[in-house]
Amino acid sequence: MTGPNDSYELKISLNEKLIEAFSQALAVYEDAPELVKTSVKTGSFVGLEEIEWLHKHTKDVGKFHELLTGVEVILPHPVEKPRDPLLEARIKKLKAEQEEREYRKMTKNVDSVRRYQPDDTIGSQLRQMNKQMIAVLQFVFSVVAGFVFGFLGIELIVGDLEFGFRLLLGVIFSLIIALAEIYFLAKKLAEEMDPVEDPNQKLHYD
Repeated sequence: MTGPNDSYELKISLNEKLIEAFSQALAVYEDAPELVKTSVKTGSFVGLEEIEWLHKHTKDVGKFHELLTGVEVILPHPVEKPRDPLLEARIKKLKAEQEEREYRKMTKNVDSVRRYQPDDTIGSQLRQMNKQMIAVLQFVFSVVAGFVFGFLGIELIVGDLEFGFRLLLGVIFSLIIALAEIYFLAKKLAEEMDPVEDPNQKLHYD
């Protein structure tokens, strides 16, 4: 049995017993469907429709299973359609990007330029954010502590002072600490942005 949808249909090979059984049934039932006649006459395989017809028109149904002994059964399989070129190009691009990320991750420890750079993972970004928040809070606490020291601490050391003078001292101390904190924050930020030279790496001169 052949046709445009052969790949979607189950096929059973014709052995001598099946051919003989079909011939006997067709001789008795001349009004058999043309599909059965054509399949048995011209093909080496039959489908389920032909087997069902033979089962209905076989005299000794109890031994019908013997007719199928040793036959070859070809299971149906769908025809794979080619992928959309745009989808295929997109998949290749994503695969290449994934491979590039994995390669950069594997070679980061041996790359002196990228060894100290942060990862692109969410965990690394969260850690960087936490560091920045801690640095900001430390800056605020230091400035507030400097103001409190100038506003209250000096008075406790030297005695009573005027409110305006204490306020001025608090502002001065807080500004000094703020400038110092800004300097150290800028220095730390510059170190994180610039690649750190690997201390174990030796320069080779020709």
